[in-house]
This record gives sequence, structure tokens and C-alpha cells, in this order.
Amino acid sequence: MSRFDDENDGDDFDSPEETDAVIRDLRAKVVRLEAQLDQLAATVRELRAESLTTAALKAEIEAAAKLLRARQRRNTKLLLVAWLMAVASLSLSLYTYFVG
Repeated sequence: MSRFDDENDGDDFDSPEETDAVIRDLRAKVVRLEAQLDQLAATVRELRAESLTTAALKAEIEAAAKLLRARQRRNTKLLLVAWLMAVASLSLSLYTYFVG
């Protein structure tokens, strides 16, 4: 015996018309709930796709930032070398001017 088997054979309702109305109402609710479920599933798929896109963009930005930091370190070293060469040149010029 299943849990859906009625022992009282519809004694809960007054007439078959009322039973049919309740069943139609319940079916309409089921259809609405299934539509909402489909919408939620579509939203989840869209959010998942957006999340993957965002993660890919984040990875690209992190790679670009890493390259920029490396370039900045290199440029800082070159600027330091250029500054040291300018100071050395000025020092040698002053030494030559005062000694010679």
C-alpha cells in the first residue's frame, strides 16, 4: 500500500468538482514552481559563467601587475645606475678642474 492510496476515497472533499479544482490549482502551482526552478537554474549558470570570466580577468590583471612590478624594479635599477654615473662624472669633472 502506498502513502498515496486513500482509505477514505475522497471523503475530504464535498464533490468531484471541488477535487478537480484543487488538483488544477495544485498543478498550476507546480508549473509555476517548476518555472521558478528553471529560472533559478539559469541564473546559477549565468553567475557561474560570470564567475569564470571574472576569475580569468583577475588572473590577467595579476599577470600584468607582476610584469609591471618587474619592469618597475628594472627601471629603478637603471635609474640608480644613471644617477651613480652622473655623480661619478660630476665628481671626476670637479676633481679634474681643481687638481689640474
